[in-house]
Amino acid sequence: MNKQKITKNAILLSIIGIILCGCAGCVPQKKVQPEILWINGTYAVLTELNGGDYTLFGGMKANEANKQLELRALDEWWGVTDRAGADENLNWLLDEGHRTDYASLMQSLEEDGASELEQAELVEYFSDVTGDENEAFYLAKGYDDYIKYGAGAIDGWDYCRAASLCGWYYIAGYYTEQEALDKSLEIAQMIQKRFSSWDEMMDSYLRGYEYWAYESGDARREVYEDIKTRDNSPYLLDWNLPLVESK
Repeated sequence: MNKQKITKNAILLSIIGIILCGCAGCVPQKKVQPEILWINGTYAVLTELNGGDYTLFGGMKANEANKQLELRALDEWWGVTDRAGADENLNWLLDEGHRTDYASLMQSLEEDGASELEQAELVEYFSDVTGDENEAFYLAKGYDDYIKYGAGAIDGWDYCRAASLCGWYYIAGYYTEQEALDKSLEIAQMIQKRFSSWDEMMDSYLRGYEYWAYESGDARREVYEDIKTRDNSPYLLDWNLPLVESK
């Protein structure tokens, strides 16, 4: 599974989708129910970066224009072109994700005595192996995170992205709204059990982002902190909100 990276083109696509949406062609869509908002909170930072609306299930209005944009984005960044591919990517995130290789690599490093090295020595070691000082820095940081938080240090990175895929699959038409909602609730319950707060979840997500992207997660953290101040913020919801579908 290759790493997929959201770039400016993807952000522009999402922004265009919001602009094009209007009201024409939109279908009734779940909005602002506490359970939906809680789910959306697992990927609200990415929704915000993409110019979306984190109070809408899927991050944007469900219409034909946004469907076409999401179909292209899922194809380009996830290789998803049909329902089978959608299921495959989601199952990969839930069963393996980047956290599996991360844990394996870090455990191997620990067994090889990496803990005996100073941070600068570890960076130098990775630099010699990869030939890239920036990559070396974030690999060393990933090892430090492993020592502090254990093999599950970046679990949030995979689980939050899994939740986001469910919403996007709905917008793209790969999942019905009910299918996407049911799976999202299942994933949200997993996240709720795995972490004890929004901050803990986001810390794990950002550790994973840095491990994957080899760049700082500070910009995403700033977005998170900004969303926390808003009246419609999902992060105002109780972390232990009962996650069952409202009838």
